[in-house]
Amino acid sequence: MRQNNRKLEHQQVGKEEFAKFFHQFIEQEARRVLMAVMEREVDLLCGESYAPAGGDFRRAGSEKGRVYHNGQAHGVIRPRVRQREENGSERERKLMTYEAGRSRRHLSCEIMQMAEGGMSLRGIERLKRRGFSASTAQKVLIEESAKAVLALRDRDLSQEEFYCVMIDGVVLSRDVVVIVAIGFCSDGRKMVLDFVRGHTENYELCRELLGRLVKRGFDCATEHLLAVLDGADALSKAVREYYPSVKLQRCWIHKERNLHAYLNRKDHGECSWLIDRIRKAEGAEDGQACYAELEKFLGGRNQAALKSLHEGGADLLTFHGLNVPATLNQTFLSTNLIENVMLNFRRHTNRVTKWDPKTDQIERWTSSALLLAEEGFRKISNHRDLPRLMAALGGLRQPLAPGSVPASPLRGAPAAQETASTPPGARNNRSLQVH
Repeated sequence: MRQNNRKLEHQQVGKEEFAKFFHQFIEQEARRVLMAVMEREVDLLCGESYAPAGGDFRRAGSEKGRVYHNGQAHGVIRPRVRQREENGSERERKLMTYEAGRSRRHLSCEIMQMAEGGMSLRGIERLKRRGFSASTAQKVLIEESAKAVLALRDRDLSQEEFYCVMIDGVVLSRDVVVIVAIGFCSDGRKMVLDFVRGHTENYELCRELLGRLVKRGFDCATEHLLAVLDGADALSKAVREYYPSVKLQRCWIHKERNLHAYLNRKDHGECSWLIDRIRKAEGAEDGQACYAELEKFLGGRNQAALKSLHEGGADLLTFHGLNVPATLNQTFLSTNLIENVMLNFRRHTNRVTKWDPKTDQIERWTSSALLLAEEGFRKISNHRDLPRLMAALGGLRQPLAPGSVPASPLRGAPAAQETASTPPGARNNRSLQVH
């Protein structure tokens, strides 16, 4: 038994030594090939060393340089070339092969993925060793995450057919709130539209978010827009200002949490069961019946809870009133989708212990996390029933005839007569027509 164990240990040591030797051999060969390619580029510019071409390029010795391979930095001796200008002066000619070897594009993407996965900058430094220091990794992280902000906010939304928007806010810290908007396309896809950060979920903040979306081309493809909100009055007011005929659906998950705050713990189970019945009900009639049972239950337990339920008003049963298949209830009766997105967001930003509102830190991290979460988006469940929903929202609108002027939805006058009080983005927005 001991002899077998010793044989296994010797075999394991042999494998480790061979693996180490193999990686060293690959690194040496990669360095040798790079040096040969650089020398070949120099020969093409200046001619062979024993037969100079006598043109505008000449050899200028060599110096120490650094290239990146397999996630780490490697020292090399790079050749130098000088180029003669028309005025007789000379300047350094960059070698394309050396610049390609110095490129950190792939390594930067790798560092970005590590940071998004929750690895600290010191952890990246220990992993890369000869590749990046923690300070350099931080600079790369800032550069790459800044690109994510542009990638998210520069996307053209005018080419998509949206029928629904979901908006919810998430608290990052005591003084920082981020409001996220997600759009639903007619083919069942979901996409992150934009976000805005502030101190609270106030009306002006929501208005800024919607105005930015409209400027980027966001438009409702159906006669009425479906908006699923977390119940904040500021969100409802801003959405109604831009889309007066909107169908507002308040989130049942948020309402359930509010009701639990008024009830004894022993009543939470029955309350959740009654709400679950509402979320599974199909059509206005079944929804009203289940809602009445919840009213009766809360009336016998806590009047404050009943009052909280009534605060939601008809917006709690908006989706039931569309009389569409209950297979879509899971998606459109709550803002749970954004909750899941922000859960992934917190997983990627759990290393951030202090949010600085004076810089673009929040925008950079939020954009990166939202785009990463979007990569995992799938089509909504039972998207084959979407035609029924879109028909209930009035069906797809016909595009305006060339040269026609839409009527102002806020003042009943042509768009040319709108005043400064018209919300930015409401002007020339097809989804704001009077129907």
